[in-house]
Amino acid sequence: MLICSVLLALLIGWAGGGRLSRWEGAGLRLLPLPVLALLLQRGLGLLPSGAYDAWAPVILLLSYGSLLAFCLGNRRMPKTALLTGLGSLCNLAVIAANGFRMPVSQQAAALLSPAGLADLQALRIPMYALASGDTRLLFLGDIFYCPIPFLSGFASIGDLLLALGVFFALMAAMAPPRLPRWLCTG
Repeated sequence: MLICSVLLALLIGWAGGGRLSRWEGAGLRLLPLPVLALLLQRGLGLLPSGAYDAWAPVILLLSYGSLLAFCLGNRRMPKTALLTGLGSLCNLAVIAANGFRMPVSQQAAALLSPAGLADLQALRIPMYALASGDTRLLFLGDIFYCPIPFLSGFASIGDLLLALGVFFALMAAMAPPRLPRWLCTG
């Protein structure tokens, strides 16, 4: 989802005459924090299987805390801060409510290969669990599946909000002069 958002923003920004060299004018602050958040979450996949349950709460709280600090630091860019903050809070809420694993709906999981579904059921995919009758806040979980090669994966409402926040941040950073102002303000 994040990759699609970045590519779409770059294509639209460049088509509208925007340039990445204008990023300093956007006033985007604390840019290393979302990068840190992404690296922390990717690092969860490197933990040995037995260590996940012990370390996931700490690492995920640091990750989402970094994203929320980024939002506070960029509150002058209301679209970026609001969308990124809401997306972060949605994802954190559903993950925390479900043992620090993102629940994947049965419908989305049905699109997986049999081996992928077995891995999801056995909790062999870090950060994810197959939704069941005990799942809390499933509507905030991964209820969408993108089957596009190289971009395939699950997505939640929080992921969509985060992707929109990234889109508006990039549009503000590129400042395309031939596009409507509402689209180019973060």
